[in-house]
Amino acid sequence: MFWCLPLTAPWPVFILRHLCCPGKHRVSAWLACLVLLFSTPAFAEGPLAPVNKLSPSQTYESLVSGVRLLEDLYGAYSADKSFVTLAELRYHFKRLRGLLDLSAVPPANRVKTGNAAITYLADIISRLPPVDPDSIPGASGNDAPLPARWTLPGTDIQIARIDSGPHEGEYLFTAESVDNLYEYFSRIRHLDPVLERRYPSLRIEHVNATGPFIPAGLTQRIPDALKVPYLSTPLWKIIAICIVTVFVSLLAYGWARHVRNKVSRGSVVRKLGWRFTVPILFLCLYFLTVWFVIDHLNPSGLFAAGEGLISTAVLYVLSAWAAWIGTFLLVETLISSPRVAGNSFDAHLLRLTARIVAVCSTGGILMYGANELGIPALGLAAGVGVGGFALALASQSTVENLFGGLSLFADRPFRIGDVIGFGNERGTVEMVGTRSSRIRALDGTLVTVPNSDLAKMKIMNLTRRTKCLFSHTVALSVETPPDRLEELLLALRTLVAADDMVEKTRGWPRIRCVGIEVGRINVELRAYVLTDDYTQFLGIQERLLLQVLQCIEAMEIRLAPPVAALQPSA
Repeated sequence: MFWCLPLTAPWPVFILRHLCCPGKHRVSAWLACLVLLFSTPAFAEGPLAPVNKLSPSQTYESLVSGVRLLEDLYGAYSADKSFVTLAELRYHFKRLRGLLDLSAVPPANRVKTGNAAITYLADIISRLPPVDPDSIPGASGNDAPLPARWTLPGTDIQIARIDSGPHEGEYLFTAESVDNLYEYFSRIRHLDPVLERRYPSLRIEHVNATGPFIPAGLTQRIPDALKVPYLSTPLWKIIAICIVTVFVSLLAYGWARHVRNKVSRGSVVRKLGWRFTVPILFLCLYFLTVWFVIDHLNPSGLFAAGEGLISTAVLYVLSAWAAWIGTFLLVETLISSPRVAGNSFDAHLLRLTARIVAVCSTGGILMYGANELGIPALGLAAGVGVGGFALALASQSTVENLFGGLSLFADRPFRIGDVIGFGNERGTVEMVGTRSSRIRALDGTLVTVPNSDLAKMKIMNLTRRTKCLFSHTVALSVETPPDRLEELLLALRTLVAADDMVEKTRGWPRIRCVGIEVGRINVELRAYVLTDDYTQFLGIQERLLLQVLQCIEAMEIRLAPPVAALQPSA
């Protein structure tokens, strides 16, 4: 029968290794072999057999048989502190945690709380009068309908059916029972075990266990005064954890100071790259510390629960920090590429997107971390939503400016460096931010315009025009004879059309007599100058205006006097 067992599990490897060895190794191997031969079906069907929990009887028997296997695995681990045996111990603890309703425990503490509950249950059951297996609902031969819950005789420990959720229909030790196991154990810990056990207290064995990196001889030489438990963890473990934490904190602080000196100079990408190494190093040190503390020091009880909450909070804060800096580092790396100008409109759009993504990603990570600490994510999201709504009402103008900036980025009416006309002013766009835009006016002053106002204005992008309009009205004296006026119009049309920079299309350039008023005849001159350079356009316009004046003077036509001179005196 032994040779039919699967050899993929660590315990057959341990047996084959030590069955023929002298001393305690041979004893441990034979004990492990007996466990494999006589353990209950819940753990003997194979390495992947599920834990049965479809009735109070199956749940109780799965716990009892699982505890027996745990004790023998602890014996094998004491004889050979290997990572293989440690992994097997963890695997069976994980299976037994499936017998407990841990829904009321924060996810960050479910492993430690569940493992402690298993050891408490093992020690409590061993000190109670034996329970007749046939009397438990769901036992073979007991055809009575399964109750909603079953109470362990002589205790308040209950096994109840789960009516909803992923464990619907399963019988688990209730959350209330799990929460009170320490109190129950404290009341009977002075009693001797009634049932035959490998260890007088599996809880004490679990609390004193250490990882493969800590030799058993070292723990045996620790003074008894340091083995006294505080918060259910031996004092020497608490001291060791504090030393490790201080050492890791000093390493992290040293690297942070080194990075602070590095970021005082260099490009934005270089500075962000150095800053990004800080949370990344902290995360590496965190995982290394957690691995050493959990795998080798093995804290337990209230101290482990507090340590679990603190370490989980640190993990998600560091992850949020890394996500925040990493987002800006990625965007600035894209902006530094030759395809994107550093001060272009696209660069500012990428930076604005980075801010939004950074806020959303860090908020999501922190919200998920809060859920792991026992703060419901749904309630937190609802609170954030209500708070965000109130904040939006209180900062309505800020939100309006933010969306105004987004609309400017989406419509792209101008780019950084464009000369635009807005309202009654003109200037060069220097920056578009989340709240406002900065425009350098023609007189050199810097104008800051809220994005919400700018999005509502009529914006003229002077930089993007393909040609400039030459448009002027010349007022001639009303005494000008019609034939002389006709000659002047023909001469002006010829003069303007002769310029190489003037566009010649159907109807253009256009020079017409457009009106006769009191004391004047209005002649309109309109033409397109083929340049988008405003400075060049001003030079061409000046040349054309001088030629027009020379033409009028050559034909001895007088200009009309100012309008004020034509008004009759009072």
